[in-house]
Amino acid sequence: MVDELKQKKFTNRNILNCIKKIPRELFVKKEFSNHCYENIPLPVDCNQTISQPFVVAFMIHCLELKKNDRVLEIGTGTGYQTVILANLCKHVYTIEKFQELLSQAKINHKKLKLKNINYMLGNGANGWNKPVLFDAIIVSASVEKISSKLLENLKDKGRLIFPKKYPFGKQKLLLLKKVSNSKYTSQKLFDVEFVPLL
Repeated sequence: MVDELKQKKFTNRNILNCIKKIPRELFVKKEFSNHCYENIPLPVDCNQTISQPFVVAFMIHCLELKKNDRVLEIGTGTGYQTVILANLCKHVYTIEKFQELLSQAKINHKKLKLKNINYMLGNGANGWNKPVLFDAIIVSASVEKISSKLLENLKDKGRLIFPKKYPFGKQKLLLLKKVSNSKYTSQKLFDVEFVPLL
């Protein structure tokens, strides 16, 4: 899988090294374990998916994470992307709407002995439920618009990446950078396909 990412001209060594050492089979259903190291999305419980590794890697790369960063993840799923984030930054706060998936993620993270993750069950559109500011936010489900509550969680000069929903089912990755309290720059990246943030 790492070789395939390199073939796609993905060269971020820190992220590639993380992906290389993570046992992705922990995060997929047993019946799909033969495909767990392919560069494809795979179904998990609750009609959700574990994202394509290239898309995960690219989204995290765009956040330009530093070791002391605090990151908010919207959509924990089974916790695969969370592991990469936890290896690249100081602390990850992650929100999942399905208890079943959140429980699976906690079990997976315990197996990997990760201790720099905080969990919350709830609607990620509402952001973190305590006054915490984040250097970066990654949204793993498609939305038409980022809520004001979520934007309030972002520090000045913070980065936020999400799949934006457009008419007729089209989705595109969008990277926001917070310039000041009410000013943001935005950059459209490429077409994607994510489950919706309900």
